[in-house]
Amino acid sequence: MDDRTGALASVRSRTGPVLLAQEPDFELGEVVARPSCLQLRCNGSSMTVEPRVMQVLVVLAKARGEVVGRDELIEHCWSGRVVGDSAINRVVYRIRQLAATLGNGSFEVETVPRVGYRLSVAVAAHGRIAAAGDPGQDDDPASNEPETRPEPEVAPSAPIRRRRWLHLAFGTCTAAGLAATGWWALRRPVAAPAPIQGATLAVLPFRALTEDGRDKLLEIGMADSLIARLSGVPGLVVRSTASALRFAAPEQDPLLAAQELDVDWIVDGSLQRSGDRLRATARLLRRADGVAVWSGSFDEAFTGVFELQDQISQRVTQALAPVLRTELVAVPQRHGELGRTRNAQAYQLYLAAMWRAQGQRAEDIALALRLLEEALALDPSYALAWVGLAWTHRRRLWIDAEPSSVFTPADAALAHALELAPALANARAERGYGAYWYGYDWQAAEREFRAALAANANVAAAHFGLAQLLLTQDRIDEGMRHMRLTRELDPLSPVFNAIEASFLLDLGRLAEAESRLQRALDIAPRLWLSHVVQGMLLVASKQFDEGLAALRTAADLGGDISRPQAVLGVRLAAMGRQDEARETLAHVQARARTRFVPPTSLAALHAALGEVDAALTELERADSVRDTRLIYLKDDPHWRELRTQPRFVALMKKLGLDRFGHGLSPV
Repeated sequence: MDDRTGALASVRSRTGPVLLAQEPDFELGEVVARPSCLQLRCNGSSMTVEPRVMQVLVVLAKARGEVVGRDELIEHCWSGRVVGDSAINRVVYRIRQLAATLGNGSFEVETVPRVGYRLSVAVAAHGRIAAAGDPGQDDDPASNEPETRPEPEVAPSAPIRRRRWLHLAFGTCTAAGLAATGWWALRRPVAAPAPIQGATLAVLPFRALTEDGRDKLLEIGMADSLIARLSGVPGLVVRSTASALRFAAPEQDPLLAAQELDVDWIVDGSLQRSGDRLRATARLLRRADGVAVWSGSFDEAFTGVFELQDQISQRVTQALAPVLRTELVAVPQRHGELGRTRNAQAYQLYLAAMWRAQGQRAEDIALALRLLEEALALDPSYALAWVGLAWTHRRRLWIDAEPSSVFTPADAALAHALELAPALANARAERGYGAYWYGYDWQAAEREFRAALAANANVAAAHFGLAQLLLTQDRIDEGMRHMRLTRELDPLSPVFNAIEASFLLDLGRLAEAESRLQRALDIAPRLWLSHVVQGMLLVASKQFDEGLAALRTAADLGGDISRPQAVLGVRLAAMGRQDEARETLAHVQARARTRFVPPTSLAALHAALGEVDAALTELERADSVRDTRLIYLKDDPHWRELRTQPRFVALMKKLGLDRFGHGLSPV
């Protein structure tokens, strides 16, 4: 076997990174790849590519049409380092750009969902296919000299198989035409893909055409409104607004976003506001090949933004109808059904509030509440703003707000919302949290969560609440299914990923827990919850010192929040470091003298230090103030030493938790 034949061996037999300087040249149809020079050549043109791109291309080529998993790519191209999916996605997308711009479609990279990637090579013009290491390289003597010409700029549009570029043609309309129609759109017919069940879609925040005319809140609001409308289409799974927000950068590539969000279809668009006019373009892209199956342009007065959203969502639905194997279903158009407003100023205030409420600082949440109150003063019939008010109050639980100060105003807001829009799914989901976390009414909570999902199966919050309820009631399989659906609807939520990791940890599925946790840390490295889960996962893996370090990090990141402090103190006590544990207890007690601290945090510290009566007293106080952590009382390991105590048994019976079998508890 000569050197070239030896180079054909499967990459699976190799160890360590691909060494480009030692890799022979190879052909991909009409393209000649020269790893040692970091060049691709085709018909006299050449491009210099990044080393990582060339490494991945070499590994895929050596697999000879077999699927290469992400772990293999990481092992051979990133030397086994921990990298996020986005790093691999960017490299694969770059290869697809090169295949389209330089390779004339002579090779392509196919994504095999949840498995990896496969390189396929078309038959070259001279009738032969060459893979990595094949003899018969470019006979042009000049090919032995590296090309110094700079790499041409690659257009940002998506690569299309076999050069099937969709040329979008946007013309101009007369003022009279715009006034008569309010919008215009040009479409190019494309072959419909094979119908699929359960199509997945994401809507990206719209981009500003010019930086000086940018209205960030409106860009997000367009996506949010389209998501709300499209979520009601049967058979369509729509990613949440929260995940879409992570792709708000003007230069964001939609196909990379589609890969990150793991969707079949993606909607992206642009906005330009000029005076009282709002111009928008939108397109529906198919992730598999980048084809735009629909595109359109719209021109409205700004006060007509709601009609513009209706038009875009209806056109997207029309384009998806054959894919969903369904008759065209009208997207809900009446704003009463969606709980929305026709007041542009109230709409802007609502968008600003929901943007602020995403944070975890007390001042951000307080500002969001004020903005929502202003929006409701302008339009008291704005049902979705009433729901936003309830949700924002619930956000205050993250900063140790007293439950009565959260759920009393939240319940009042939800009453307004449901009076205005009785079937509003988001309102039913929020009412479910009130019944579950504050009312301890397990049956009512389940009814509300299921009613929300019956109205709209794409409400991640309803899946999340139902998942927790089921998991605490020994309905593990169904609970984990809803937890997975939660994460799939909002895949870039660090909280959902971290909570799922925590439940997996309690199930003893450590490898899966680690995978979900790593995703949470990739998304939000400074979220204290993720570091709490990381600490307990390390402890479960018997890495005690590393686990303690992670819990200290969580406590630092949490600041005044008591939960990470309590988990740290419990761990210190378990390691025999009683003095440090008592210092932690004293610190939390001092804070409780000036502000509300959930009694379960104090109870956990007392129990860890063997102070049974004090722990039970705090748990009874937790019941009196409706501490939300009591929903896990039955299975929380902090109470292991208390379970036989008569006071604990009585509390379990009072809460009605004694009726259920063993469930799960997050950390």
